[in-house]
Amino acid sequence: MVLDKPGKPSYEWPSSFRIIVLLRTMSKILERIIAVHLLLAASRGPIHPNQCGSLPGLSTYDACLTLMNDLKSLQRPRLKVSSLVLDIKAGFDNVDNPTLARILREGGIPHYLVSWVSSFLGERSCTLVFHGLRGTPAPVNVVAPQGSPISPLLFLIMSHASTAGSGEV
Repeated sequence: MVLDKPGKPSYEWPSSFRIIVLLRTMSKILERIIAVHLLLAASRGPIHPNQCGSLPGLSTYDACLTLMNDLKSLQRPRLKVSSLVLDIKAGFDNVDNPTLARILREGGIPHYLVSWVSSFLGERSCTLVFHGLRGTPAPVNVVAPQGSPISPLLFLIMSHASTAGSGEV
């Protein structure tokens, strides 16, 4: 669905619009089921043990509380403390299907889940609806769709694997 961004002086440019992905309800239910199975399998492998956001029972709020507690405990002995917060722009766009499949296989994820994820991420298409008019389906380069229940988990697995060999935490 293509929506006008409010307050734009002109709607001649693509940046004046916001695209919202509307997925079918049955698709979201299936994706949620697969996400639960993948999370159980991945929690023993390709997800960092300190990961908080996008996981049940471990929210970003929990991570913020932990960070605040750590900062206060370091400030007591008058140590200089700082933190760095990053927002990864277009993170879902950078989930690479073949690389993710390899990471999942190497992480001991069952074959049926690897196959489902590869199929889910492969050959995606999109139909734009603009002011009520439906366009023709077109292929898209975005691999993990925004708004999908499984996309945050796939991004977490991909990003952990990217930093696992670098010694970063």
